[in-house]
Amino acid sequence: MSDDLFREVDEEVRQDNYRHLWKKYGVYFVSVFVIVMLITVGIVLWRDMQRSALESNGEELLAAIAIGEVNEKEAIEKFTLLGNESKEGYRLLAKLREGSLLSKIGEKAKSIEVFDSITRDMEQDEIYRDLAAILAVSHGITSMDQKELKDRLTPLLAIDNPWHYTAKELMAISLMISGDTARSIKSFKSLSDDTDAPEGIRARSAEMINILINK
Repeated sequence: MSDDLFREVDEEVRQDNYRHLWKKYGVYFVSVFVIVMLITVGIVLWRDMQRSALESNGEELLAAIAIGEVNEKEAIEKFTLLGNESKEGYRLLAKLREGSLLSKIGEKAKSIEVFDSITRDMEQDEIYRDLAAILAVSHGITSMDQKELKDRLTPLLAIDNPWHYTAKELMAISLMISGDTARSIKSFKSLSDDTDAPEGIRARSAEMINILINK
């Protein structure tokens, strides 16, 4: 029984160490999702600004973004309103902003709920619903267990999914956080060796292998 207890304590210590490692290097990884989100925001905004009927929504969105620079909670209220009442393009933009701000102020559960609401919004294109699924995992990766992470990421791992490699990267990170070093390194190596993977993901994977081996 004492051996089982020591093993359990050792496992908890390993997981705490990897959570600390994620906190240390997590910003490095999350930056890729921020960049992806900004690109998506730009594309959707350009598309929707072609529709004159949405110009008022655009002004309200820009105003909410400006408010977010000085008062995050007030901005979240504005984004929530826009996310519930706007047309599909601005609804997407507002909810992406809302989810990110909620995460920033520590409201991770609410942030995930917002991203999940995008995945259920069938008026949005599939690529954006899948982006929201990716963002939900990236913001909740330390609070979700391995089963939930696997359930969320598995549909995105399909080779023809645009977020395939990002989902694989998140899966490797989740294995690292859980303390499964061997499988995490194996997953990162499969990404770093994959010549079809985006260069940024390959470079980050190679760096994480080095960190895990030499930690």
